[in-house]
Amino acid sequence: MACPDQKSPNVLLQNLCCRILGKSEADVAQQFQYAVRVIGSNFAPTVERDEFLVAEKIKKELVRQRREADAALFSELYRKLHSQGVLKNKWSILYLLLSLSEDPRKQSNKVSSYATLFAQALPRDAHSTPYYYARPQSLPLNYQDRNAQSAQSACSMASSGISSISMYALNGPTPTPQSLLPGQSYQAPGVGDCLRQQLGSRLAWALTAGQPSLQSSTSKGLPNTVSRNVPRSRREGETGGNVEITEANLVRDILYVFQGIDGKNIKMCNSENCYKVEGKVSLSKSLRDTTSRLAELGWLHNKIRRYTDQRSLDRAFGLVGQSFCAALHQELKEYYRLLSVLHSQLQLEDDQGVNLGLESSLTLRRLLVWTYDPKIRLKTLAALVDHCQGRKGGELASAVHAYTKTGDPYMRSLVQHILGLVSHPVLNFLYRWIYDGELEDTYHEFFVASDPTVKADRLWHDKYTLRKSMIPSFITMDQSKKVLLIGKSINFLHQVCHDQTPSTKMIAVAKSAESPKDAADLFTDLENAFQGKIDAAYFETSKYLLDVLNKKYNLLEHMQAMRRYLLLGQGDFIRHLMDLLNSQLQRLAPSTAGIIAQLSL
Repeated sequence: MACPDQKSPNVLLQNLCCRILGKSEADVAQQFQYAVRVIGSNFAPTVERDEFLVAEKIKKELVRQRREADAALFSELYRKLHSQGVLKNKWSILYLLLSLSEDPRKQSNKVSSYATLFAQALPRDAHSTPYYYARPQSLPLNYQDRNAQSAQSACSMASSGISSISMYALNGPTPTPQSLLPGQSYQAPGVGDCLRQQLGSRLAWALTAGQPSLQSSTSKGLPNTVSRNVPRSRREGETGGNVEITEANLVRDILYVFQGIDGKNIKMCNSENCYKVEGKVSLSKSLRDTTSRLAELGWLHNKIRRYTDQRSLDRAFGLVGQSFCAALHQELKEYYRLLSVLHSQLQLEDDQGVNLGLESSLTLRRLLVWTYDPKIRLKTLAALVDHCQGRKGGELASAVHAYTKTGDPYMRSLVQHILGLVSHPVLNFLYRWIYDGELEDTYHEFFVASDPTVKADRLWHDKYTLRKSMIPSFITMDQSKKVLLIGKSINFLHQVCHDQTPSTKMIAVAKSAESPKDAADLFTDLENAFQGKIDAAYFETSKYLLDVLNKKYNLLEHMQAMRRYLLLGQGDFIRHLMDLLNSQLQRLAPSTAGIIAQLSL
């Protein structure tokens, strides 16, 4: 059994150093000292604890690796994780996964990463306080910016005696001092050179607007180009028919189009009923096609929003219709949440006054990936809006239920969620009818109709009927007939039999499905749970009605009296008649035929 001392953090850390470097404990003493100082320091990721932003970073990383399919799959899995309340620290888990996926890619090979951390000893005069450049943690630097950032931090720390620390990764783990890099010697520049370099770095930071480092591009022999704004803006004073715009301006316009607002260069074409880039704008075919695909979200948004705005003010639309509009509003709210994140990301880039490069900036291709799932949801909602035009009540619920019969699990789960909200008022109507015999159907949405002009003597035959157009498709005709008879029996007891027994004593069936989710679960199990409730209520109501008729109103005695009246008071009327005709029927056939002929005449 291992001693407790062998499991202490110091022993484990020393064993880790020996394992990584492949040396004995005596040879790794200096590296172990540095590791202890690093762990004991106050290094912490200064990122905003926003679960959604971390998820978006993971999507960006997958897109950067050209794994668009994995990005879409991650988006779906994250949506399912977000809807469940099993995990509490979702941000920490996502950030850990992001860190584990990013760390191995920061160096070219595994040996260099180990050497960077443990190749040299910790200097005797080194300070444990790291130096960070004032840059938001949520906006990582690209490779060239990191090199330039490292040089600038070295300059700024020269006069204070603090060793420069390279920006190993702005989102990564503990930074590594430059003095520990193998094969490099540190030389502090002069104070005047440092000040001039700081001023030059600030001017370059403000004016380059996202261009790669001049020093790095020159060393590679490549021209200094802008990473994202490939088509340059037309200079002021130039003349020409077409105007070239940057991709950044297109992204800004697209974010407005997503909300149904015209941009500077992308506007709604009423004749073609779509968003189009203005003809005077010069764009390549690929950019124009990508812009058109993205602008489709704005058209879908307008279609759904127009329907909800019109129907929300229509009181005659009924409770089922209002529930449908509420479900659409709920989906639009999630869509607006995504747009707010995209707008904040764009605003963050504008506030920094610098282009963040391909790793972090908003591009049309990234928007295509990030809006893949929202586009599917909006397409489904737009199709529902078209299919539900002019419908209300149970007919509207049937239209929504028709879209659950799809092979796409993503679309089916979305429609089932909407069906749960839409069918909730229908279930409330049904419960009030089968348990209380009441119809609170102001806008004629329920499939049971009542005629108030019918008197009590015709209540059973004419007062209540089925409104077949309002029978939801998930309720069969037999079930709807039983529902009609249950409520009709309760009203017959109340109005004709004058029996005011509470329904709780009449029907020993508990109400359930108090939430839309329960309503959806109940209607998805029509052959078991729902059918069981209907059968139980039908049996209990019919039994109670017969008991009242037999015990209180002596139904059987009244039927026996009517039988005797019809049979002239003789229960054996037919037998007595045969006895009287026996002598006549025993005669010969010819005489019998003659008697019958005489009787017929």
